[in-house]
Amino acid sequence: MSLIEIEDLTYSYTSQHEPALRNLSCSIEQGSFVGITGLAEAGKSSFCRLIAGYIPHFFHGEFAGTVSVAGTDTRETTIGELAERVGFVFENPFDQLTGASLTVLEEAAFALENMGLAREEIRPRAEKSLSQVGMKDLTDRHPQQLSGGQSQRLALASVLAVQPEIFILDEPTSQLDPLGVEEVFDVISEMHRRGYTVIVVSQDLDHLAVRADRLIVVDKGEIKWDGEPRKVLLQAAEARYPILIPDVLEISRKLRAAGRIPSSPPAPLTVEQAATELSSVNTPGSAAQAIGTGKASRHLPGSKAESSKQLLFEDVHYDYPTGVSAIRGVSLTLEEGCVCIVGQNGAGKTTFAKHLNGLLRPTRGRVLVGGKDTREYRIAELAREVGLAFQNPDDQLFRSTVEEEVRFGPDNVGAGPEEAQRLVTSAIDLMGLEAVRENKPHDLGLSERKRVATASVIAMNTPVVVLDEPTGGQDAEGIELLGHLVGHLAQQGKLVLVVTHDVKFAAGHADRVIALHQGRVLLDDVPRTVFGRDEDLARTHVEPPSVTRLGKLLGLDETLLLPEELLAVFASD
Repeated sequence: MSLIEIEDLTYSYTSQHEPALRNLSCSIEQGSFVGITGLAEAGKSSFCRLIAGYIPHFFHGEFAGTVSVAGTDTRETTIGELAERVGFVFENPFDQLTGASLTVLEEAAFALENMGLAREEIRPRAEKSLSQVGMKDLTDRHPQQLSGGQSQRLALASVLAVQPEIFILDEPTSQLDPLGVEEVFDVISEMHRRGYTVIVVSQDLDHLAVRADRLIVVDKGEIKWDGEPRKVLLQAAEARYPILIPDVLEISRKLRAAGRIPSSPPAPLTVEQAATELSSVNTPGSAAQAIGTGKASRHLPGSKAESSKQLLFEDVHYDYPTGVSAIRGVSLTLEEGCVCIVGQNGAGKTTFAKHLNGLLRPTRGRVLVGGKDTREYRIAELAREVGLAFQNPDDQLFRSTVEEEVRFGPDNVGAGPEEAQRLVTSAIDLMGLEAVRENKPHDLGLSERKRVATASVIAMNTPVVVLDEPTGGQDAEGIELLGHLVGHLAQQGKLVLVVTHDVKFAAGHADRVIALHQGRVLLDDVPRTVFGRDEDLARTHVEPPSVTRLGKLLGLDETLLLPEELLAVFASD
């Protein structure tokens, strides 16, 4: 039975010249699990807003065609009426939390209270939803004291509590640690098994493709591919379409094309499936020989104690006023190159980052930035040394155009007019923002807003650049841009710190990886060494890259990081 019908739909936002969606026709059956992916600004979020009624009741523009949910034309109902049938988890969790609740439990119960449910029903439903997303121990915490990943879980819990018939989730795991991603996808899969209709927008195709029964690729407002996930991904891979094809599927596809493995069985979507497929194949090359001399094999940068770029943590502790100990005795020296900070949500990564430019000052110990004790300098002074792009870009965007936003930093750190213009042009080019430089930042999608925030920081030309979860919600092209950026900055001798859950990005671009666990440094070494310590990493809920896990299952003699390394092992004689 068709639950959702979209017929010949074309929609343009008032603020945009080109249609966000065009000639769109699609039916979604009751009880199905539909995955949606595609490039940034392709129309994925707009697709979701149609079904929830935000288009045309909240977002205004030119609307042609029809959208019906359970036989009701969405234009003839309200967002509130649809909300009891359609639950929508936003791309940015900070847009979803009310700001009116004093505890996590109150936030999860907020919608239930508005529905007029009895008190004896509200509490158990709210508590159950929090337990489902792994937040049962945080019921009394203030929502504003949560990490980005915890906020994302809370946004999901608040919708789960309502128990709508249709769940729409727009990038629900973009800020979660690997364990959180698994837990959330497990919750989503369980809702599907219970008969709910689930629609998930995600760039995380490793997790989405293996669970969804259907995958839709949206391109420039139109449906480019639509079908069984494995088939769609193979079509996209053959067309070299830039979505994040799972490494295990791409490795299998290339080995099949080379005649190294049979092409008849279904291509693998999981590490375990790939290991089964490859276990019977001879490996003419050794893993040690396959490891190249590229980024993944670089050594830790040498110590330069006299460097003005040096960051020094000396037995740093930080306790929030609530009593939460976020940093516990961290001692580190940080130099040039790309350093990735990994760890589970709540491990202290963002707290660590905010110590770098004086946004937070140690409870005990000290932080030195270019020899300056952060406790003795104003944030404005430290801003000349350290540029920080926040996890949530909306916390730092406030100008009228992208160009003005990017120019604000250089103007305020004393760059002359010509130098400021050069820095702005370079930053806009590095972040691929030329086409939107005259746009209002808040008219852009989240992925582009994050790139604007990053550009505004790198335009300040600071010796240290800190990027907090820059790849979250980015498509393949956005992640490639960020990879080029950190390489470019590192070549200039800068120190680039990337706080990230994206182990694949860390494996490909980091010179050094630091794993935090409960506010302490658990591991600190080159990527190949850190990701080879899978048992230690498991303590902080960080999973090694899929290529690393596949190599271990195959019993290879070295830790592999990149797909090309594994392909080299299986290359024909």
